Amino acid sequence: MLDKTVPRPLVLRPFHHSFWLAGLCVIVFTACVLGILSRPVGMLASIWPANAILLGLLIRKPSLASPAGWLTAALAYVLADLVTGADLYEAAALNAANMVGVVIGFLLYRRFSPEHRHLRRARSVLYMFAASSLAAMGASLVGAVAVHLSFGKPVADAFVAWLTTELVNYVVLLPVFLAAPLPEDGLRSRATRMTVSTASASATVWPFVSLVLSCAAALVIGGPGAFAFPVPALLWCALSYGLFPVTILTAIVCVLTQIAVASGALHLGVSGVAEETLTSTRLGTTLLALCPLAVASVDAARRALIGRLSHAVDYDFLTQCLARATFMARAAALIAAPVARKGGTVVMMLDIDRFKAINDTYGHAVGDQVLVSVAGAVRGTLRFEDLVGRLGGEEFAVVLVRQSPTDALKVAERLLEAVRALHIDLEQGGRIDVTISIGAAEVMTRDTGLDGLLLAADRALYQAKAAGRDRVQCAAPSSAHAT
Repeated sequence: MLDKTVPRPLVLRPFHHSFWLAGLCVIVFTACVLGILSRPVGMLASIWPANAILLGLLIRKPSLASPAGWLTAALAYVLADLVTGADLYEAAALNAANMVGVVIGFLLYRRFSPEHRHLRRARSVLYMFAASSLAAMGASLVGAVAVHLSFGKPVADAFVAWLTTELVNYVVLLPVFLAAPLPEDGLRSRATRMTVSTASASATVWPFVSLVLSCAAALVIGGPGAFAFPVPALLWCALSYGLFPVTILTAIVCVLTQIAVASGALHLGVSGVAEETLTSTRLGTTLLALCPLAVASVDAARRALIGRLSHAVDYDFLTQCLARATFMARAAALIAAPVARKGGTVVMMLDIDRFKAINDTYGHAVGDQVLVSVAGAVRGTLRFEDLVGRLGGEEFAVVLVRQSPTDALKVAERLLEAVRALHIDLEQGGRIDVTISIGAAEVMTRDTGLDGLLLAADRALYQAKAAGRDRVQCAAPSSAHAT
């Protein structure tokens, strides 16, 4: 069996890496061509997204930062210049500066913690700006010399033009890659979506509407102050949306602002293609982007902190099941809902068999290990919408929604089997097997409260223990209402 499964990754991994390298080449080449097409006559490109995109890809997928990955990116840079009419010497000199900036940025970001790398702390945007500035300065030092040798432009002027272009593209485009959702965000986002009401969803449209209107007003009114028109709307978006949507909106607004200035669509009262105007526009766009990004990053850090505090209150620290108070509140609300009467809801009490003997014989550390293992087996057997909480000691409670008594009995049997399959290894050698007993009570159509259901399920639990343990016992249909 092992002979059949081991060779497979050896075949797939080179192909998988080659696929990513090919994608990297296409993306960098396309970004370079777009930048070259934005180049005014006799000047450097007014928009150069390739470096920020390459750095973002390398940060999000560090496996691309291999010798093959760096070589692929360098070839894509040079090929884009050659295709658009540059000679080999000019392409090599200019793109050496591009690679220097990306290398500096990548080395700096590797030193950041994962939270700062993905803009999830209060000062993350400041660190991102500092790293972007250093990367832009490194590229500008090499690029200014290359521009002087290739085009005869003064080194100081070339340095300023290269620096401002690099900086604005890093600050505007790089956050989109840094703030993109992580794989572990999937479950949290799913839970968040379940709690969003229709009213709140419709309310979040207005920040975006105000952003569109402010951008339209800037085009219509014009003047030097038009640059700042979208700022209040972007700040509103930063307080209303998540970090990743804000990075996208900020990037769109800033890129369109640069295009509008360069094309003359946004009238600032000066020449849109003059070098001084382009330099001022780039610096202004950089500062424009920092405001909503900083606010969104701080708000994301605040939300994450609130989430961690809420999790600490709502969940049992040891077993990661719902804490007693949270379980009681959520279970009561779930049982009181009309769907509990129509779709079928069952309450269960679970107790670890002979848990006191385990604690007395092997110690509380092993007892805690048993609690964690049993809780994990129970959570892994239940569905996402079911509730499981630790009521205290070795006692757990479960609420199964949209389950008939027959289906609930099958779930209880699966819980028994999942716990039976556990084997707790001991440090001193050997292992112990664990079982649980379950008592179940059905939510009837009559008015039955959670306390009555838990009491009925608890009585059924003790009947299961008296009958020999490691089994499930259902409460009589009328017992929950009678209590």
